[in-house]
Amino acid sequence: MIISGAGISVSCGIPDFRSEKGIYARLKDDFPELPDPHSMFDIDFFRRNPRPFYAFAKEIFPGQFRPSISHKFIKFLEEEGKLLRNYTQNIDTLERLAGINNLIECHGSFARSTCLNCKNEIDSEEIRENVFQKKVAYCQKCKIGVIKPNIIFFGEDLTDQFHNQMAIDSTNVDLLIIIGSSLQVRPVSLIPYNIDNSIPQILINRELLPNYTADVKLLGDCDKILCLLAMSLKGQICEKMIQGDNELFFDGNFSWLSLFE
Repeated sequence: MIISGAGISVSCGIPDFRSEKGIYARLKDDFPELPDPHSMFDIDFFRRNPRPFYAFAKEIFPGQFRPSISHKFIKFLEEEGKLLRNYTQNIDTLERLAGINNLIECHGSFARSTCLNCKNEIDSEEIRENVFQKKVAYCQKCKIGVIKPNIIFFGEDLTDQFHNQMAIDSTNVDLLIIIGSSLQVRPVSLIPYNIDNSIPQILINRELLPNYTADVKLLGDCDKILCLLAMSLKGQICEKMIQGDNELFFDGNFSWLSLFE
């Protein structure tokens, strides 16, 4: 089982949320009207004032980014029949783009959007123009409701799909790998504590987590660490991580050695 967080998408050009230069740090400067940075993703605040969210949303709206080496590694595990489930905290849809099927988008995604008034659901491509013009999108059906992407805001519950699948997977998992997550948001942060303590856990992250202790800790850039791991495994994994998709992950000057400079 893999829990993936914003750290696997940083190399794709998507900022993370909690680092020194992450989204929350920038929101304090860019949107002084916010009571605090978390308000951007607070459902009550969004209902009152969706403008800050729409002014920001284009930075992480799908269609601008491509999967990272970390996404490709997870997909490889799935192809080899080794992936029980990828529980992603990301809303950027890059796991879908990487072709990962055994997937739970814990916090929803930008793929679909819903009217807060009449509950009409649409493909988020229908609000792309609004997002890039930083204009609030309104429902074309009822004409009065604000359109909200199907991402889980603070104050909203996670889906039954998450809870039901986790109840099943927690009894079948034989290894938990946490990649690029700060484990600060419940209930995903509780997953490591809801599986049997005999199950080994690996943390792959830029830094240690203050309230979590893994059996194995691999600290640094997720892509670099997973490349090292891929090379140590040998076989076809390195080739599969780049096969046919060199432009997806690397620029023209890429070399394996450059990963570790």
